[in-house]
Amino acid sequence: MSFGFQTHVHGHAPARELLPGLVDLFVAAEELGFTSGWLAQHHLGNDAGRLPSPLVLLAAAAEATRSIRLGTSVVVLPLEHPIRLAEDAAVLDTLAGGRLELGLGVGGPSAPEFAAFGRDAGRRHELYTEHRDRLLHLLGGGDIAAGLRAGPDAPGLRARIWESPSTPERAAAVAAAGHGLLVGIGPGAVQRALADAYRAAGGTRVAAFRGGFPALDAGGDRESQAALLWPDVRGFADGPLSRQYLGEHPGPHDVLAALNVHYGSGAEVAASVRADPLLPVAADFVFAVQAASTSIGTALRTLERLATDVVPELAGALHATP
Repeated sequence: MSFGFQTHVHGHAPARELLPGLVDLFVAAEELGFTSGWLAQHHLGNDAGRLPSPLVLLAAAAEATRSIRLGTSVVVLPLEHPIRLAEDAAVLDTLAGGRLELGLGVGGPSAPEFAAFGRDAGRRHELYTEHRDRLLHLLGGGDIAAGLRAGPDAPGLRARIWESPSTPERAAAVAAAGHGLLVGIGPGAVQRALADAYRAAGGTRVAAFRGGFPALDAGGDRESQAALLWPDVRGFADGPLSRQYLGEHPGPHDVLAALNVHYGSGAEVAASVRADPLLPVAADFVFAVQAASTSIGTALRTLERLATDVVPELAGALHATP
């Protein structure tokens, strides 16, 4: 199993400070032994995240690093032009020496981005399929038209596509296409069902995205970390996640569990991860290291604590498992 990190790009710092700080996260993660780093795409500067152009940021990270894999989790494909995405992805993968992991997603049904881009959110699955098929054709060396190609050749990128489906049936289709499976928010049993359908259909690459928030101060535990994280996640208590998976008046521990967040002391985080339903089937276990109010500095400290207090214990336990 490989361990990585992810961020939706939060924090209140000016962009001129925040964006270079993201490159610092990749550099630090590589030095700490993480094998992948993943960026989420969010348009319009909304509260969910501040990075509309992950491939541009990953190009800067590629220049500053040597071995860490560079992932998108995810590019909202219905809002992209497949030719432009193929061109940008091929250029980035060439510059990065074949390290791009291209994660693709559908986007939310009520996201204001669809209206801003002149796209119908109700057609997002249809648009996703159309754009994905065209993108795969281009990345596989297919022509735009007779004799016209999309960007430089990027051998191997076609085999480093990841998708984030929402149903077991779609997860099985991802496996049939030979792509990796990204799984994230939602109760572990729901996510495990996606992974099981994917693996039953022959899929071999599961990446589990989980919040990872070990206490940064001595004496910190699950209760103190839950109190610290609650202002950033309490909005989920009244949203679609709560209506689908939680009862009335869910508390911090309920919401954090539904969001698949592991938190507490280093030992408590490691124990929580060991009980995660996705751990036995994940090839990549990726820790989200930023909540909505987390600064880059705090994210760096979180990476360090994960690397020193959590990952070694997990790696040892996995190595000892028959």
